[in-house]
Amino acid sequence: MNIRDQLAVLLQENAEFVVIGGQAGVLRQAFEFSHDLDVLIRATPENAECVRRSVARIAGVAPDLGLVLGRDFQQYIDDATGTEIDVHLKLIAIPDFEAGRRNASEVDFLGIKVCVLELPALYASKRTDRPRDALHRRAIEDRLRRLVLDDLIEIDEIVLACCLDPDVARSHRVMLLLPDLARSTRQPLLQVRLLATGLHGDVLVQNPALHATVMSLLSLDVAARAKLLAHPARLAALLARVPLVLPEAGYRIQYLATTR
Repeated sequence: MNIRDQLAVLLQENAEFVVIGGQAGVLRQAFEFSHDLDVLIRATPENAECVRRSVARIAGVAPDLGLVLGRDFQQYIDDATGTEIDVHLKLIAIPDFEAGRRNASEVDFLGIKVCVLELPALYASKRTDRPRDALHRRAIEDRLRRLVLDDLIEIDEIVLACCLDPDVARSHRVMLLLPDLARSTRQPLLQVRLLATGLHGDVLVQNPALHATVMSLLSLDVAARAKLLAHPARLAALLARVPLVLPEAGYRIQYLATTR
């Protein structure tokens, strides 16, 4: 059963879910491929029954309702076909279905409409030490960078927290925003990226909401700081450990064009 068919089953069974994980990256045009389907579900008895019926049709396994409601991560695989669906109750930075829904929007996937996690929320959920998640974060960064440079999305501190680099910083639209953001942003990830660009450091140090990581970096001598921030692998490892804070009300990218 392919991914579209699995999603169709979930919709037919009236399951409440958000597409997350690799398939969300595929549907958001950040990842090239994902072999399985990950979904974040609403943890209610009624929805658990809908999910249970869906899993039975997709993977040939009828999980216990208590398991569906009680385990944060569940993996179901059809032994005959290899079809896999992974069911989640929460993610890193996404504590439950309601938070996932606030950070998701609808995508048309070959004629069916499904709720898919937005790229910044997906980025926040990929903040682990797994090599695959490091690759996924880089793919999300590249996708958002391209959207910014092609003038396809609104630019704000959450977008820039995920993708700011010297090339993005030279964009005219971004250049206009950076001084004020350096002075005021409370996003730890953006603060580190600003420091790494070498721009507006004199303004950044005036920010009253500097994250502890940034304060530690500023305490280093110039040569030591440059050695850390100018090395791509070291910078990536540092960024992986600094949080991206999503608004309580949720976050959705604002597109300036119809094509995603």
